[in-house]
Amino acid sequence: MRYFLAVAEEGTITRAAERLCMAQPPLSRQLRQLEEELGTALFVRGKRQIQLTEEGIFLKQQAEEILSLVEKTENQLMRINSSERGTISIGVTETCGASVLAGFISGFHTKYPNIQFNIWCGNGDEVNEKLEKGLADVGLVRDPFDTEKYEAAKIKTEFWVALLSSSHPLAKREGETIELSEIAEESLIIPDRSPVQREIAGWFSQIAKKSNVLCTYNTLSCIVPLVEQNMALAICPEGARYFTDRQRLTLKRIVKPEHFSRLLMVRRRHRLTPAATACFWDFAQEYIRLNCSGDPESESVPFHPLF
Repeated sequence: MRYFLAVAEEGTITRAAERLCMAQPPLSRQLRQLEEELGTALFVRGKRQIQLTEEGIFLKQQAEEILSLVEKTENQLMRINSSERGTISIGVTETCGASVLAGFISGFHTKYPNIQFNIWCGNGDEVNEKLEKGLADVGLVRDPFDTEKYEAAKIKTEFWVALLSSSHPLAKREGETIELSEIAEESLIIPDRSPVQREIAGWFSQIAKKSNVLCTYNTLSCIVPLVEQNMALAICPEGARYFTDRQRLTLKRIVKPEHFSRLLMVRRRHRLTPAATACFWDFAQEYIRLNCSGDPESESVPFHPLF
């Protein structure tokens, strides 16, 4: 698999052989043997360069994940009983990472300076996929999130907010809140996860309004220019305030009614946990207990882990 990846990345047998410190003929034989075993062509071979077929592109994606997991497993096996060294892989959603990740890692690094981190950012569904495949040890996600297979610790609860250009008329109005009915007629940008889209549609149904969605996003950073140019308002968690320009953008808490988003720390149940990861989990839980109290949400509001 490493031979295949080397050729796929280098684009020629010659460069791949040099990278692998081997002769070209045996490398070519290995590739043809792989194609025969799989029963499909992986390359389109040209005079100077080779290109991946559709099957080859798919295999490259899978091979990268497989080798990443192999490398991670080898590393963890060598350090499984050591809490002083190791690498912890964390999958985070954008606003979860902005809200709490720095606090977790800063305090933990002070206590365990030889432990490293691999941080990967995506939406909740993508983080779930990384956890399922064993490519992430811990996830920082938002509900709705199916916790059936996971051990979960609630980090905190945040308000849902409207992100507006500072030049928008609603942004210039006094006060830190905005009524849901006021943004019903506005063009909206909302998260792309299906459960969240259904949740937001439910908000507007409750007030007998229909939302006007311009587009969806998986990361806020890519749609901030649209908001700055007054093309739309974005509905996002309160954690957006950590990485938005408060001179060009304004956040207003959505009210009448208020809506909340819970941040969760999760890890797979019934899976052997390396000592370094176990230490991080325990440290993070204590950090949450000491630093993440005072949620705005009433305890009477029910928790729906999956919509």
